[in-house]
Amino acid sequence: MRKLIALLGLVALLALPASALAAHESNNKLTFAPVAGSLAPDGAGSGIINYIKGTSEDEPDTAWSSAFRFSGLVPDTTYSVVIRGQFADATAFSAICELTTNPSGSGTCQSQFLGLQRLAIAQLRLGGVGGTPVLQATRQAVLPGGPGAITSDGGCRERDQAGSTCEAPGLN
Repeated sequence: MRKLIALLGLVALLALPASALAAHESNNKLTFAPVAGSLAPDGAGSGIINYIKGTSEDEPDTAWSSAFRFSGLVPDTTYSVVIRGQFADATAFSAICELTTNPSGSGTCQSQFLGLQRLAIAQLRLGGVGGTPVLQATRQAVLPGGPGAITSDGGCRERDQAGSTCEAPGLN
């Protein structure tokens, strides 16, 4: 009887839509690294995507804030930061901010946006959302071996970020 109940529970769990099982990573730290064949093999970047607010954990009514900085890129060139997991289609890439590098090949951008279902990949692309990927941050649990990294730490934020909800010493 216990096996039957456990089996029925598993069947019910598998019947849920993927969005119902998606974790809600509230604060994300991104480290960008060059993709294979990158136009900027010495490029690097870092960023954050943090949960701001929402009336529920249902998308798309959650609000997010992001900030990024990059170096080692082609000078005086326009790039876009794109993420996979925004809005209704968790498999499509969406642009969240744009930057133009300075004469030394560095640049920054920041934005606020709605609706993030499951952050698996962020890329810096040449031009817009359809441009060539240059750098990437990858959630290793989803795509092992992908360039860069995305880590989530609940309500904890980096020391230099305001608004930490973490009670860990040194992280407020």
